[in-house]
Amino acid sequence: MKKLVLIICVALISSGTTFAQKKSAKKTKKVVAKEVVAPVAVKDAFQQNFSGSEAKWSKNYSGHWVANFTKEDVKTTAEYDADGKWVATRSSYAGDRIPESVSTTLRSKYPSATIKDGWKIERSDVAAYYKVNIQDNGVEKVVLINENGTVTE
Repeated sequence: MKKLVLIICVALISSGTTFAQKKSAKKTKKVVAKEVVAPVAVKDAFQQNFSGSEAKWSKNYSGHWVANFTKEDVKTTAEYDADGKWVATRSSYAGDRIPESVSTTLRSKYPSATIKDGWKIERSDVAAYYKVNIQDNGVEKVVLINENGTVTE
């Protein structure tokens, strides 16, 4: 009787481990992003400002149309309202790709600083400026530089 119970237990344990290793095939659902198409007025305004550039369009929280594209190896975002009026442009630069005039100004004011990255920000209501992240003597700083070379921390 003990042998019979032992054989049944061994059979149950071995069958349990056999079924535990069996993996069921899960079906994965592929999610495809819906392509957003900007209105004709917005696309026309974009082509006037950035002719020859191909953009991926999206809409932001304020209802403005946003075009993401690369121009001259610089990632750029342009924003337009629903009527095609230009609102803002942001161009992202790596530390070694910041325009020479900006990096020269930064080196004169912060000689020991390392330039990490930066953005050129152009808005319809404010003069264009650069926002640059630097590391000066171990301290992270954000510096604003306008087109005239005036520096603000």
